[in-house]
Amino acid sequence: MLVCMRRLAFFACAALLGCSPSALAPDAGPGDDAAADAARAPDTGLDAGPPPAPTSAEAPLTQWVDPFIGTGGVGYNDIGSTHPGPQWPFGMVRPGPDTANEAGEAAGYLHCSGYRAADEYVTGFSHTRMHGVGINDYGAVALMPTLGATVERTMPNGLLTHFDDATEHASPGRYEVTLDAAGGPIGMELTASPRVGFHRITFPSTGEAAIFVDLAHAHPGVEVRDASASFVPGASEIEGHVHFSGGYSDRFGGVDIHFVMRFDQAFLTSGAFEPGALHAGVATRALPTGGLYVTFAPGSVVRAAVAISFVDVAHARMNLDAEDHGLDFDAARADAVAEWERRLSVLELEGRSEIDFRLTYTALYHSLLMPTLATDVDGSYRGVDMAMHTATDFTYYTDFSLWDTYRTLHSLVSMIDPDTANDFVRSLVAMAEVYGSYPRWPLGTGETGGMLGDPAAIVVADSWARGVRDFDLAHAYELFLPEADGVIDARGGITSYLAQGWVSVESGGSSASCTMEYAYADSALASIARELGHADDATRFEARASSYLNLFDPSAGYFVARRADGTFMTVDPDNWDDGYAEGNARQYLWLAPQDLDGLASVFGGREGALARLTEFFEASAAERHTIFAPTYYWQGNEPDIHAPFLFSAWGDPDGSARWSRWALRTFYREGPAGLPGNDDSGTMSAWVVFTELGLYPLAGTDTLLVGSPLFTRATLHLPGGDLVIEAPDAWEPTLYVQRLMRDGVEIPRDRMTHASIATGATLHFDLAPQPAP
Repeated sequence: MLVCMRRLAFFACAALLGCSPSALAPDAGPGDDAAADAARAPDTGLDAGPPPAPTSAEAPLTQWVDPFIGTGGVGYNDIGSTHPGPQWPFGMVRPGPDTANEAGEAAGYLHCSGYRAADEYVTGFSHTRMHGVGINDYGAVALMPTLGATVERTMPNGLLTHFDDATEHASPGRYEVTLDAAGGPIGMELTASPRVGFHRITFPSTGEAAIFVDLAHAHPGVEVRDASASFVPGASEIEGHVHFSGGYSDRFGGVDIHFVMRFDQAFLTSGAFEPGALHAGVATRALPTGGLYVTFAPGSVVRAAVAISFVDVAHARMNLDAEDHGLDFDAARADAVAEWERRLSVLELEGRSEIDFRLTYTALYHSLLMPTLATDVDGSYRGVDMAMHTATDFTYYTDFSLWDTYRTLHSLVSMIDPDTANDFVRSLVAMAEVYGSYPRWPLGTGETGGMLGDPAAIVVADSWARGVRDFDLAHAYELFLPEADGVIDARGGITSYLAQGWVSVESGGSSASCTMEYAYADSALASIARELGHADDATRFEARASSYLNLFDPSAGYFVARRADGTFMTVDPDNWDDGYAEGNARQYLWLAPQDLDGLASVFGGREGALARLTEFFEASAAERHTIFAPTYYWQGNEPDIHAPFLFSAWGDPDGSARWSRWALRTFYREGPAGLPGNDDSGTMSAWVVFTELGLYPLAGTDTLLVGSPLFTRATLHLPGGDLVIEAPDAWEPTLYVQRLMRDGVEIPRDRMTHASIATGATLHFDLAPQPAP
């Protein structure tokens, strides 16, 4: 979650709404655990009586996906930043509506995806956006249908159009809405292939049908610095480019998006526009404002296909020629829907609540939206060095929110789609080859340097551990060494980290968080070194993996930022300070999954660790949730999302069953505010998928910790064989694992290896309403 730059915006939000934080709180009073949890949890349709009979989630599985989940919210704990528009899994284009209020205003922190469920006005249908992030970027290449090509349409908010959300429908691969244009309704339907967005626009029989291509359109806070568009002679086409600079892309000078739009019929009239003027018959617009317009006869049904490329217009045209489906909208939509059905069918469910089917398949859907395809159909792509390259034996992706996604998303994709996971790793390696170090947050055609740590190391180690191995591990490892050993200054504060064993306060902000993230990444490098037979390197990195222990201040009882002279900063565990990135000392207390025995030692051993962890979660359950960041467990952000499963790691699977189910039921629900914060490119949604299956990955390792399965039966179709998870007694009160068997043989209730289920297995859970004796 990229919340640091938006912290003050939430305080401003409360002020604008005329509310105190407590007035915006959705739950019960402090300490009223049951009432608070009930107020936040979804209605699962289950009561205290006999359990309903299990039913199967019937095909088509796309019916269980609700793309509107996470499209709303007002605070840290429920702004999901998702969008309802269609896309291909991990696709390049994401066509969809960008929305605003009646005045055409769209607060940036509420519109990071361009869309907000509470809005009733559309400003345009753009083709580039990200999923679930907390930064404003993209929103380029937009078109907007309207009635009448008039000067009024060129003025500020001249294209702003109302819609009734009762006419808005979305499911995987499809979106539609009816616009309330002055003069009659305009029907808008969208679908997508990997690199092309498709539109079917149905105009009313009265009024001139018009479509404006607005070159200046972008998401709030994103500046279009250069743009051009031209009509293609002899064709019903427009081609051009947009150069935009947003909250992250501004760090490397912005991104160029090249596009070609193809229409299924000749234009009645056409021209260029700028604010306050139409220029009929003009074929080119080459400024960062205005654009082009076309008109058609009243009552027209216009089909358009819009292809993009990060390389150039010629490649955008190549993509369009390969994927335009002959401008057959229904055929393109059928392919998109079929592809999503195929992707979702990796998971078959049987359970007692249709709401749980919707939450799970929506989470799986959200887990397959980012990173972003950046390879054109001929293998060309523009790298983070801004140069053109060719991917000859892999597919190149961009938009990696690695500080977030390394914790859950990559483990899930590695399990269910190892080919794509392999492409992700190959993409990161390709970036390191040209950039000189691995990226932390590559966006489009550049590296933003966003967030902190060395998360690519954990992604590579985790992918290898889960069987993704069609890449050169030795080469990938060698590219890590210059940054890990401080030969280059890619890890901020690396000099003090190597010299002292911690990143000093003097080295920059978030020094405690940096130390803990580097220690985690070094553990991942140690595992890679061991795999490659580099014993000395493995020993060196293993020692560094415990560097986080140097930050433990016994007098405070927390990991605390430390000065170069060895003294600790003063810490207030209830509040953020400069030692931590997006969190406080309480939440960062658990960020050492690579060294759980070492972490337990600071509490006096496992019993002490479990007692401290229980105290943390009991305080979390009692905490009143508002629009502001929580003091205790923060499900909507990354540093502690693994914490419910640490109980199993320390030998208490009952604790993991209890608190993972509490987190699931407390923070996830149906509706626009149904996510606990930014989905962070699918990180939070992947957490849901794992938690509901009762297995949770320790990222960077082959370990799966055991929680509590939600479904009576789930089948995960892994490439090596089916993983069947049976829990016949599963329902809301029955969550504690009494016995766990794998293929008929009893195994420990707390953990297993990925290898033990990778080629298929049947896990049978005996569950009961009370902890195991």
